[in-house]
Amino acid sequence: MRGIILALLLALAGSENIEIEPVLSESKTSVFSYEAEIKNGIPEIDLPRSGMKLNAKVEISRYAQNTYLMKIRSPEIREFNGLFPKDPFIRSAKLSQVIADQVSKPIKFEYRNGRLGDIHAPDMISELVLNIIRGILNMLQITMKSTQNAYDVQESGIGGVCQTRYVIHANKKGDLMNVVKSTDFNSYLNKVSKSLGVAFVELCPSCREMHRNLRGSATYNYKLKSRGTKVV
Repeated sequence: MRGIILALLLALAGSENIEIEPVLSESKTSVFSYEAEIKNGIPEIDLPRSGMKLNAKVEISRYAQNTYLMKIRSPEIREFNGLFPKDPFIRSAKLSQVIADQVSKPIKFEYRNGRLGDIHAPDMISELVLNIIRGILNMLQITMKSTQNAYDVQESGIGGVCQTRYVIHANKKGDLMNVVKSTDFNSYLNKVSKSLGVAFVELCPSCREMHRNLRGSATYNYKLKSRGTKVV
């Protein structure tokens, strides 16, 4: 998955021990471009692979205290089925329209202290589109620690609870922070996905550790800005 740059605000507690709280703007609508790409197959050149790419515009605005609305506009699905990297992604007009119809209404979600809460979606939305929504909102999940520049946490995400590492770099003034978040999909404590069609496959934990033949991860890049201080 490609790195994603997302601008958030930082709310700083007005006390001796400063706490960092990622928050969304309460007065403006945040608009950003979203791109997700998934490929399946052996990661070698000129071998058959399949995949899918999603492009969309995402708008997030305040609805009530700790509650926000998300609108997904102009979703476009492109499918891949061929030799990588020679063959291109091909636009799927039918699938793009299906997703556009299901996300025509805003999605309401809860967000506080960098944590996602309940997501409220219309009953008409399919499980596939709901997982796309969860994947987009999962970008907002941030665990900030003001006393450390690098740390590991067990963080809840779309795939379950897994090992997540944070690396934070702040400028001299302390009003701008670059945060890199890396999630290891192979270290889930509570994995919600299933593997199908591998009933007769024998597991080899030592092979996985030695050769890293099957690995999954996601990396997010955030730019966080401080705009004043307030009591949280």
